[in-house]
Amino acid sequence: MRINALLGVAGVNPTENRQARRIGRAFEYLVLIALFVVFAQLLMLYSHQLDDANWLTNLVWLVFFLELVVNLYFVNNRVLYLKENWLNIAIVVAAFPWWEWGSDWATIIRSLRLVLFIRFFTGFFSDLVQIMGRNRFGQILVVFAFIIIAAGGLFAFLEDRTFHEGIWYALVTITTVGYGDVVPVSDEGRIFGMVLILFGVVFFSLVTANISAFLIGSEQRQLERDILNYMKQTDQRLAAQQERNQKHVEHIVKHMSDEISELKKEIKALKNDLNR
Repeated sequence: MRINALLGVAGVNPTENRQARRIGRAFEYLVLIALFVVFAQLLMLYSHQLDDANWLTNLVWLVFFLELVVNLYFVNNRVLYLKENWLNIAIVVAAFPWWEWGSDWATIIRSLRLVLFIRFFTGFFSDLVQIMGRNRFGQILVVFAFIIIAAGGLFAFLEDRTFHEGIWYALVTITTVGYGDVVPVSDEGRIFGMVLILFGVVFFSLVTANISAFLIGSEQRQLERDILNYMKQTDQRLAAQQERNQKHVEHIVKHMSDEISELKKEIKALKNDLNR
């Protein structure tokens, strides 16, 4: 079972009809915006920079309510949708604008809606796992972390700095950020910095290449799926058309057979009349 379905934030099931999936994806953008509004509202309330804006809370609730009602209307399997989105239902019911929960409970219920971020994070982590598995990218990151630690320790030794300053210098140098707050002053440190800079350029080219390959591969796989779906739909249309043509031919043959039989009867009747 999918983790989203288990937690009750699955959205529209991938096996649903095309229209329901399209509308579900459209509502996901609205829900994501609403969640960012909830997050910003909570931060501003706790920092005392914003009074409790009821109209904004009601608007956010309306987005969740519309997502639930509209998706429930368009999906084929409504029982499955309710089962996989039980937390959505609970949040919509509990956060009903006219319930009087008190300020503390209202904040808890408002914070509970942030659990819906899981729906979007699971897809992100799935893509991240795919990126890590491509071309041993995960192993490359582990080696990179080891190099950061080793380079930081060596820089601290060469420049007589603390270990955490060496780690900071190695990180900002390899990533080609270069804040300049920690810099080498000895010749050995500068030479070591040059090596780190060159390594950083090569490493980030490798990272960019892996991410680009993943994105291009995703688009290519989506294109292949679209072509495959189009071919399947074309095959289904051709099969349906062939079935209609066969029925039409059978109807014509039957009609012609009936006409021939009727013509034979008329000829036979005509012969009988002539014989008399």
